[in-house]
Amino acid sequence: MSSLKRTLSGGSTIAAISLALALFATPLAAQKTNLTVTGGTITFPAPTAADYIAGFIDSSTGAAFTIDAQNGVPRTTTISIRATSASLGNGKLIGDLKWRRSDLAPWNSVTLTDAQVEQRIVVNNGLNDPWNNTIFFRMALSWTSDAPATYSANYVITLSQTVP
Repeated sequence: MSSLKRTLSGGSTIAAISLALALFATPLAAQKTNLTVTGGTITFPAPTAADYIAGFIDSSTGAAFTIDAQNGVPRTTTISIRATSASLGNGKLIGDLKWRRSDLAPWNSVTLTDAQVEQRIVVNNGLNDPWNNTIFFRMALSWTSDAPATYSANYVITLSQTVP
């Protein structure tokens, strides 16, 4: 009788685990979403006197990104941007590098911490699948503090997702 009791106990434990897995399998399953970035190398033309008078110069291209859900349940996707160094070199701060989404007017300083670029709910093969945007860049200029030099920095575009 005791071995029957153990088997029965083991059977109910397995059934409980199987039921829990069946109920919670979808949110726990991997939600595969692809992030594609094109135009990742950003260059600026040589600044002119008019650019210095304006106080900035815009890059000629931006970094385009596309989010494409591959499977899974609806989820919230978030694109963020950050720099990997605090300076552009030669004493120029990373905050002099600005970014904005192509569909918004305000410029934001690039920082060392993730800044949200855009967030959308994605439904595989449905709502916002795929979705895309472009990040444009601008460099602040100053006659008095920007020495003639080549400035450079690296940035990271990150995709994060959460299942509601």
